[in-house]
Amino acid sequence: MSAKIFDGRAFSEKIYKNLKARVKKLKARGIVPSLAIFSSEGSLAAESFVRSKIKDSEKIGMSCRAVQMSSFSRLKNYARAIENAVKDKKIHALILIKPLPSGLDMEKLENLIAPEKDAEGLSPAHFGRLFGARDFDEIKEKRLIVPATALAIAEILKELSFPFKGKKALVIGRSNIVGNPAAHLLTMMDLTVTLAHSKTRDLRKEVEESDIVVSAVGSPHLVKGSWIKKGAVVIDAGTSAVQGKLTGDIDFDGALKKAAWITPVPGGVGPVTTACLLRNVVFLAERALQK
Repeated sequence: MSAKIFDGRAFSEKIYKNLKARVKKLKARGIVPSLAIFSSEGSLAAESFVRSKIKDSEKIGMSCRAVQMSSFSRLKNYARAIENAVKDKKIHALILIKPLPSGLDMEKLENLIAPEKDAEGLSPAHFGRLFGARDFDEIKEKRLIVPATALAIAEILKELSFPFKGKKALVIGRSNIVGNPAAHLLTMMDLTVTLAHSKTRDLRKEVEESDIVVSAVGSPHLVKGSWIKKGAVVIDAGTSAVQGKLTGDIDFDGALKKAAWITPVPGGVGPVTTACLLRNVVFLAERALQK
């Protein structure tokens, strides 16, 4: 058998169609959803990320701008720029892009972002609401701000014609930005979830027994294609640069021969993550209008 390859770019266009209509309604009331991206100069990966977000924001009528900080910026200068953006009513959401200039404390800077402008959903307030939710539909009903990659993983699974309820899912990676929230979202979707990490004793065995494998580590070819269970769904949310090319956590060619569905890197989870991030910005703009 050969797996079906999930087209993340095509799926993201479905999300953008919905967002474009919502942005149009906001604009009719004088609100232009706006995202500010704080990044450092000199990082090609960060610059590429910013350009793509600006391009996709324009696609749905949003505003997105980069705030580049000199590599010589002191913490207090960086902090002041973030604080000013938080106070600016025309900016509805902020994100910080790594790497930061050496000597800057990412946690301290992230804590300056008020929950009402936290596009990544990493503040304790957003985390508390997410982990307090028991049903996936609550995300849309209550306009919860969820870490974008984790949400993208769940949305991809819902899009597939795969009977996932009750099935065994394995999430590899326990970061707060992907692994932990992804595991919770899959549990909300009635999957039986195992969360694997660097201390997991027999990763191969866990993969071999799983109907759904999600990897979000950033370790090239961590998961061998031969480990994949026949007919499984494979979602690769890990990216690394190998010889100038983006590479996933999962041996794509090997997994392709055994899985039912697989997401490629690039072109799989990435485009959907961007769409989910912009959806968070629209949510925040809609909330601001209600106040």
